[in-house]
Amino acid sequence: MRSALLLFLVVAVTACGERSPVAPDGFTRTPCRPPAELVAMVRGQPFAPAAMQSALLHAAGPMNNALGAGKDVRALQDAIRIVATDISASNYDGACRLLAISGRLLFGLPDTPATLPDRDGIRLILALTAQSLVEVIPR
Repeated sequence: MRSALLLFLVVAVTACGERSPVAPDGFTRTPCRPPAELVAMVRGQPFAPAAMQSALLHAAGPMNNALGAGKDVRALQDAIRIVATDISASNYDGACRLLAISGRLLFGLPDTPATLPDRDGIRLILALTAQSLVEVIPR
């Protein structure tokens, strides 16, 4: 139990971004950087993350219907909904962290021709969201 807690703390501290100095209380809080593989998928002018909220909700709802109803799909839907909620609350660091989780969940889904258009649409929405977050999260 103790080693699992220690492993969780190590993973949590190093989960996103570069290392920063340790705070006096022993914890670090480095700003999350959007996943590079998502950011690299799109190019364009910077825009506010709030512009992605309705697209994120569409990705978590109607676009997800074709993906099925498994546990992984529900986890993806929940993660994308949290991204949308965090963006609306201007919690960009939290949105970034859940965006990274959403990307991993999406890439882990079965690669079937029937779900390709929906998976690609969701991937594009996640990529655009990642690009919008790059501009607002401090380095």
